[in-house]
Amino acid sequence: IVACCTKKHTNYLGSLNSERENYGLKASLLIKNKKGDFTKNFQLPWSNFSSDAKENLEKTIISFKQNLRIINKTNNKTWQWEPQADGTFRKILKKQKDSTNSNNKTNWAIRKPMHKETVSGAVKLKKIKKELGNINRYLDKSELIVDKSIKRKVKSLLTLFDNDLKKVKKYLKETPLLVEGKETNKTQVFEWTEKATATRVPLNEVFTRKQLESVTDSGIVTILERHLQNYIDNDQKERFDLAFNPNGMDALNKNIKVLNNGKNHYPIYKVRLYEEGSKFSIGESGAKATKFVEAAKGTNLFFAIYYDEDKKKRVFETIPLNEVIAYQKQSASIPKEKRLPIQPNNLKGKLLFTLSPNDLVYVPTDEELENKSLINFNNLSKEQVCRVYKMVSSSGSQCFFTRNDIAKPIYNKKEFSALNKMEKDIEGYMIKELCWRLKVDKLGNMLEILK
Repeated sequence: IVACCTKKHTNYLGSLNSERENYGLKASLLIKNKKGDFTKNFQLPWSNFSSDAKENLEKTIISFKQNLRIINKTNNKTWQWEPQADGTFRKILKKQKDSTNSNNKTNWAIRKPMHKETVSGAVKLKKIKKELGNINRYLDKSELIVDKSIKRKVKSLLTLFDNDLKKVKKYLKETPLLVEGKETNKTQVFEWTEKATATRVPLNEVFTRKQLESVTDSGIVTILERHLQNYIDNDQKERFDLAFNPNGMDALNKNIKVLNNGKNHYPIYKVRLYEEGSKFSIGESGAKATKFVEAAKGTNLFFAIYYDEDKKKRVFETIPLNEVIAYQKQSASIPKEKRLPIQPNNLKGKLLFTLSPNDLVYVPTDEELENKSLINFNNLSKEQVCRVYKMVSSSGSQCFFTRNDIAKPIYNKKEFSALNKMEKDIEGYMIKELCWRLKVDKLGNMLEILK
């Protein structure tokens, strides 16, 4: 539209702004209706302008601005009085240095949120393992056996054979343990969670079954389970909303001694929930090493795609922000053209490329994979443009996309799944398995294709 505007158009719009009728320009710019009166519509630059514009817009690749600046050196300046040779002082603007560093190095500034505000503490919990454990493997760890009768038998056998595990194993092979009259060599066992973190949360009407099963204190779990039994409806559904609303909480703490088998217990208003593996420590020394936080929303900025030569397939990984920051700080001295945005994990294979939010990818067809000459990225067809996708977000080995030409779904949370984004293309192929990364300039012109 801008390219087709002439000086006449701007003059005419200027005259309208100043409330002047410019009939000389009207005749050469505006369309007349059947009565011969001027309309408000401009004449088309050429007869097929609308259809040509539509056709070219459908073949246009939309480029999106990136915001991947994560860490950079600060450039703070302060006014300081500098002594001169004649003994006077002169006020000059000097670059600020890190006063805590003896090497006088510059400070680093992180331009993304490091983590969510909630801080969790590290905990070590004992819970029942999902799979049954072989009794022979737990002879020297009998305290981890759940069944008390089996635990007693194992301890008595160890005493009988003076803690000689070989003799105990030989005896069990010849005379297996009996549980309810049946021979058994497996039983339920406990396991310790090594990488669990805990956070205190209030008990309220939005409390859920999943949260109840994540409470660290087994005694409190028992009390809450017994309290919940009083709030089961006719359909045998647990009503957490009634059990832990203000009235339910009053009833809980009023009857807490009864719920705790007649033993006194402090009122319960908050519980400590544990979670495994999703948090990282704030620091490496002092108290910071025992404080854990969760990544803030929208900080998964790099999704790495590797190729495993042995398995002949792609391998995927989302790089946490804290690892990206640590690597980019270490690699800051490397020339920019040789620098990678992340530290490649060679155990996963050869790094093909990384994807960040707003990056464009192309999903080739089977025919195009066999014959790459079918694709001319400087002149893509309408069908090929529909196979250009924009990367939206990633988590773990999952990566989500939307069509490059779609600004907003027509049917919210239905058209492209409940997340308004998709892992698979229209034909049902996983986009991350086939995609090529496209590097485009601000006008959508192709600069580079990474496969």
